[in-house]
Amino acid sequence: MGDIPDDATGDILGKIYEYFLGKFALSEGQGGGEFFTPTSVVKYMVEVIEPYHGKLFDPACGSAGMFVQSAQFIERHKSHYGDENKAIYVTGQHKTGETVKLAKMNLLINGLKCEIKEANTFTDDLDCVGQYDYVMANPPFNVKDVKLDMVKNKPYFNKYGIPQNKSKSTGSGKEDKDTIPNANYLWINLFATSLNESGRAALVMPNSASDARHSEQEIRIRLLENGLISQMTRTCFIR
Repeated sequence: MGDIPDDATGDILGKIYEYFLGKFALSEGQGGGEFFTPTSVVKYMVEVIEPYHGKLFDPACGSAGMFVQSAQFIERHKSHYGDENKAIYVTGQHKTGETVKLAKMNLLINGLKCEIKEANTFTDDLDCVGQYDYVMANPPFNVKDVKLDMVKNKPYFNKYGIPQNKSKSTGSGKEDKDTIPNANYLWINLFATSLNESGRAALVMPNSASDARHSEQEIRIRLLENGLISQMTRTCFIR
């Protein structure tokens, strides 16, 4: 820390913060993804959807690294688009209060206008449909404890179909008809419905989401038929 100059800028402080955050994610193993998405992945997402200005949403924002990368993207391209395009406003939430504090610190260091709150995306009501120019997210994968009744009537989860277990529960170890088999396609529904007419989204999903069967496959077909999927890698892009 003694090597940091007295006139260090917010960018330098941000890099220091990112370094230690990355070390923390590695120390946590696989669970560290809740706090940190690799910078190379975020840069790729940002370069594809090009969030120059407007409203950016991440309902599982973690430490807000995606927001910071968006601001850095604008900084790199401002000579082509003018300073007014730095007017980006970010909205995010996370279910863990400690992580929300990390996100707010990260955004403060990088000088971004934002609204970050502690909330559970599945249980709390959202005012998000058609509200955003951009969505970027790396949500938790394969969440299995979401109650069907909690989400089935919410338009941002059900527009393209609700993922459901394919058979009735008949005993121990069987599928539970009262829960979602996993929440991957709840997230995808949410991201797609949160966009305005010209909006674009980039999201990280597990490989299994691209070839899931049954109700998830039906949702994927609807997304394709509606022209919402522009490309898919391990990182999935919507429109």
